[in-house]
Amino acid sequence: MRFNSTPQTTTLLIFLFALISLVLHLIGLNNYGIGRDEFLHIALGNHPAPGYMEVPPFIAWIAKFSITFFGDSAFAIRIIPATFAALTILTAGFIVKEIGGRNFAITINGVALCLSPAFLASGYLLQPVVFDQFWWVLTYFLLIKYTYTRQSKYLLFLGPVIGLGLLTKYAILFVIIAMIAGLLLTTQRKLLVKKQLYMAVLIAFLIFLPNIIWQYLHHWPVLTHMKELTSTQLVHNTAGGFIKAQLISNGTALLLWIPGLLLLFFHQSLKQLRWVGFSFLLLLALLIYFKGKPYYAFGVYPVLFALSAYGIELVTQRTNNSLKYVIAFLLLLPNAVFMPMFIPILPIDRAVVYFKSLHMDDFLYWEDGKKHQTTQDYGDMFGWEEMTAITAKAYAMIPENQRKGTTIFVENYGEAGAIDHLGKKYKLPPVVSLSSSFTLWAPERIPYQYIIYVDDKGQVEKTKPAYAKAELIGAVANKLSREYDTKIWLLTGPKADINPGYQSALKDKRQ
Repeated sequence: MRFNSTPQTTTLLIFLFALISLVLHLIGLNNYGIGRDEFLHIALGNHPAPGYMEVPPFIAWIAKFSITFFGDSAFAIRIIPATFAALTILTAGFIVKEIGGRNFAITINGVALCLSPAFLASGYLLQPVVFDQFWWVLTYFLLIKYTYTRQSKYLLFLGPVIGLGLLTKYAILFVIIAMIAGLLLTTQRKLLVKKQLYMAVLIAFLIFLPNIIWQYLHHWPVLTHMKELTSTQLVHNTAGGFIKAQLISNGTALLLWIPGLLLLFFHQSLKQLRWVGFSFLLLLALLIYFKGKPYYAFGVYPVLFALSAYGIELVTQRTNNSLKYVIAFLLLLPNAVFMPMFIPILPIDRAVVYFKSLHMDDFLYWEDGKKHQTTQDYGDMFGWEEMTAITAKAYAMIPENQRKGTTIFVENYGEAGAIDHLGKKYKLPPVVSLSSSFTLWAPERIPYQYIIYVDDKGQVEKTKPAYAKAELIGAVANKLSREYDTKIWLLTGPKADINPGYQSALKDKRQ
């Protein structure tokens, strides 16, 4: 069943919610600082390549474009991610419109997405996730569009969309598998024999091919990265934790998508969209089996919200219109209370006090398994300026005519990216790191007369014996930072060439 023709105001309403999303994210873009992963992606953009150890190249293209045309501030690098978050909401709105939803469905879908903690948190950072979510939603939109119009061009459009999705984050393969399985389980399976679909597969493959070739030439570093990720992070993920995260990550929008999911399976008017419900459940099953992080599934929720909003509009047609809106707002607006936890709109000292008052402890646990005063995303935005200034202090202690013999060596990619990016104003040399993709452009030999060692895990103790003097210059003092107590050492008076050990470590990292 489809409602009668959609009034012009429906389209305006869709754009309104996309604009609200953009404005909400713009408010907080520059308030704290650039995050750990964002520094990495800026560094990737400074070293153009068809691939990297941890991600495909799309995020590097965005980083390079942003810095070239907008500048290198936190606000500048986040403009495009915030825009893509708004485009995701726009696309979800057009899904509602395509299947016949009117103003009420558009409204509850838009409010749910604009205030969802999951999408507030991921909608502004220079990370692949916000772009990944857009490609997922656009893929569903094109398939739904084909379902309702039977115009083959929408199947062909899947080629560039999935191709760009693969160049953004490999996780789109999970949703593609889930979609295919969902289609096979319903009457929409006949879509899978369309020749245009296979033409789209070929287009996607050709777009993705340079990255495949790069991975092959570099001995498949993505597999090494995934193995390391599995052993250090994913191993701690549990099915219970994953399911719990799905239930709480969208806050009170749970009251939208749970009934909507049931309607997808049991309401006759939604029968031709039932494959979406199957794909959602199969995606969760896949991610649980592979111990995926909870946020890997977030890209499907805008689609689920859209179909749920339409389903609820269907079953409440005879309910008083004003009453429907009042109930919807009462159920969804409480998510606004959590906004400071996911968008940096409050000064951090006030935010910490606010977090305590919310008693939302689940969001304050970091990957180390410990509870902290703020969220991990916020913790990743502090301490970098302080760290870089201490590093610059160490560099200034080296006689100017001997600085060519200096290496700034750091332990993790966040430190490397931050000091590389923020160190320009101090005229610091490029850092050396054997973390993540920094290994790809690390030099074969390093100057070793002076080593400025940025140490967060005590690894400097392995290098100290090779030097006559090890002086602690300072440590990150900001307790809200994940880099709290990271130490900066100046090693002087080498007793021997440290390059043999460095080269051995470099070779191990590149294999």
